[in-house]
Amino acid sequence: MNINTSTSTSAGPSRPSPTNRTTNTNQEDGSGSGSGSGSLWTEILGSTDRQKGLGRKNLIVLSERHHGRTHLLSQLNVSSKKKKSFKSSRNGKKGLALGYEVIDISDGDEDSVPLLSVFYPPSSHPSLLKLVSRALPPKSLSDTAAVIILDWTKPSSMIQELLTWLSWIDRWANNSAERGELEELKEKLQSHIQHYTEPSPTTTSGTTAYAGAGALLPLGQGTLTLNSSGIPITIVCTRADLMDSVGEEVGMKGGGWEERTDWIQQVLRTICLAYGASLFYTAPTQPTTYSLLRSYLLHRLYTVPPSTTESSTQHVTSTRFPFPHRANVLDRDAVLVPSGWDSWGKIKVLREGFDPNRIGKAFEISLKTFQNNAEEDDAGETLEGMWDEMIPDVERGIKPSNTSQPTIPETEQSFLSRQLDVLLKDPNRDPRQSFRHAAATVVGPMSGSEGLNLPGVEKALGEMEGLEKGEELKEKFARLSRKDSTRTGPLSPTGPAPGGTTNAMPNEALHNFFQGLLANRSKTGTPSATPAKSSETK
Repeated sequence: MNINTSTSTSAGPSRPSPTNRTTNTNQEDGSGSGSGSGSLWTEILGSTDRQKGLGRKNLIVLSERHHGRTHLLSQLNVSSKKKKSFKSSRNGKKGLALGYEVIDISDGDEDSVPLLSVFYPPSSHPSLLKLVSRALPPKSLSDTAAVIILDWTKPSSMIQELLTWLSWIDRWANNSAERGELEELKEKLQSHIQHYTEPSPTTTSGTTAYAGAGALLPLGQGTLTLNSSGIPITIVCTRADLMDSVGEEVGMKGGGWEERTDWIQQVLRTICLAYGASLFYTAPTQPTTYSLLRSYLLHRLYTVPPSTTESSTQHVTSTRFPFPHRANVLDRDAVLVPSGWDSWGKIKVLREGFDPNRIGKAFEISLKTFQNNAEEDDAGETLEGMWDEMIPDVERGIKPSNTSQPTIPETEQSFLSRQLDVLLKDPNRDPRQSFRHAAATVVGPMSGSEGLNLPGVEKALGEMEGLEKGEELKEKFARLSRKDSTRTGPLSPTGPAPGGTTNAMPNEALHNFFQGLLANRSKTGTPSATPAKSSETK
């Protein structure tokens, strides 16, 4: 297995935190100076130790080819010291079965926080996805988050890709988890959703992740109904600034296409709500979208939510990676929906007439059908059918051909036989027909009896500027014929034939006839083209 490593640091399992050792030592040291001061120092030192002893985390990036994954990963790696090697290592090795990169999240303090390991298969091919579980460190399920990349220039394939990636995450988590680990992860995800508090508009930085958490409220409708593994999932829609150009390609400009893009956002938010996932739109024209995504991923990986069995006042959490940013669903190219913020009521507000309950049931049917590899039945409508009705197929580029149906070429004899039938039915297939047609239009010795059509010649000559009548032409033609018939000579073309007969219509007679015609026209003032040549040669 080839794995692209851009650094010598191995992707080992998360290092155990030395929190317990430090806490016990401080408790022993503080026992003689009073319980109050000892607990205070224990809390302060324990919080500092947890911030500096953060374990290594893993990020799985799931994307099809040409969805903007390379640009997204380069934007997430903001460290100038690592950015050059990050780009060059990936661009130089494009044929790997599994990509592996590291992201420096230390922000200048390399000793405090380890690097973030990023694994990404090139596509959703089953043989490539098998390598992910083998490349991840052992017992690292609780230290791993998943990112699903969708492309806004290919909106027609979003649902099918979501079904593929979400189904794989469930299978991978169930096969990699130890006994009781999935239940623990599901409890953490539920605690994160229940303890989530939207930051104040005036908050800029430095607050704890779950400040102000009070009594826990039950989960709302459609919240965390499908994610049985509890893996933190973030759905990222790249190239959001090109969504309007996609509408122009299908002839949907203005409000019609905007309504459909809002419907897509509502569907994606409904699916994210069912999985406890977050939704982000990124665009090169909005550089802040990448920084917000990076900040949120670090927040979800390194911030541990309080347990549902303990109060929020007793929980001490890391404040190294807070996320004091509010949700944004109004900017169409910079959508930001953190996990725990959304609800069915907020989804309906975006555009009236949307039914999240119907979308949720349709997606569950589609997911069940996809996971069981079964055909659609009469259990209900699927989300793929609704998606095809709303979103036309606007995928760019040439789609790969279906290799499961090979093309069988036609045999040579069959091709020749078919062409022979076509040629036999063609009335113009004989090339001699064209010569016969040309010979019929020639006036001269090669035309035969059909070429000297005298009535046709009479008609043509009678229409020439009205010089002579038809009867005069006949008489003149007969006179010239009688005159030339009396000429004899060894070289004369009008001589007697071998059989003793003369030609009824010699060529020399025709020549003299036309020469006389030209002479008459010159008398009336019409210039002659060439001087007449004597018919007798000496």
